[in-house]
Amino acid sequence: MKKLSALSVITAISALALGSSALAADVTTVNIAGVTGKKPYTYVDDDGNYTGYDFEVLKLIDEKLEQYEFNYTALEQDALLVGLQSGKYDLATCSFYGTKERFETFDHSNVPVSLSDARLIVRTDENDINSLDDLANSDKQLAPIPTDDARYTIINSYNESHPDTPIGFEGATEQSATTADTLKAVANGVYDAAIYPYTSFTSVQADLNLDLKVTDSVGLFPTVFLYTKANDESALIEAVDGALQELRDDGTLSKLAEEWYGEDVFSIDGAEDVTDVIYWEE
Repeated sequence: MKKLSALSVITAISALALGSSALAADVTTVNIAGVTGKKPYTYVDDDGNYTGYDFEVLKLIDEKLEQYEFNYTALEQDALLVGLQSGKYDLATCSFYGTKERFETFDHSNVPVSLSDARLIVRTDENDINSLDDLANSDKQLAPIPTDDARYTIINSYNESHPDTPIGFEGATEQSATTADTLKAVANGVYDAAIYPYTSFTSVQADLNLDLKVTDSVGLFPTVFLYTKANDESALIEAVDGALQELRDDGTLSKLAEEWYGEDVFSIDGAEDVTDVIYWEE
């Protein structure tokens, strides 16, 4: 058996070290920010784990993409969006809806991360409002909706399609009331109905137990990951989109939706048609 010279050993070790460095250099760190305290979408649990539907989806994507390593943080939404715009963060998430204005500022996933199941929320003794048509054909008042919100787009699109019987509502210029405040206003009779994702209702209702109920789904719209435009994230977007599609196709997103939302939003009637994140254009 041949003995290795000291030079041979050093050379071999050096080659291994260089190989490890090359492998490390091929892995790109992706700085990801979620909105803090937004269960069931993004939050930090008591053990310090980043969790919720969005974070759990990203963890599975990270496992699929060997060329990337995801680094997570959670902070308030305003600070998150400022950091995303500046390039401090590569990707941001928290069940974000796309809007024309938002997509002018940020890049976005082209495959839906999830589907938001919009419902009408009414008082439990309200039996005449079970759909958008019911609301439109009544003189009852829908709670205001911020104009940059996907819920505004749902109602505005309905009104454009039903010019003779539009739903009466106001468009708020800013997010002036919380979900809890609005639902309390419906329960107290200030408004007759509100429109929110089913998960938003259930999370508030679990704490407040208001005298309210929900209708069946009145609209499905996609949620997205947002990406900074300060850097070229095209390769990352393409890779994440591919992994997202695989997770939807193999039923993983359905299982996560059942776990975190309490319903499989991907099996709701019409869900199979929601494949584009640009939902405000026909």
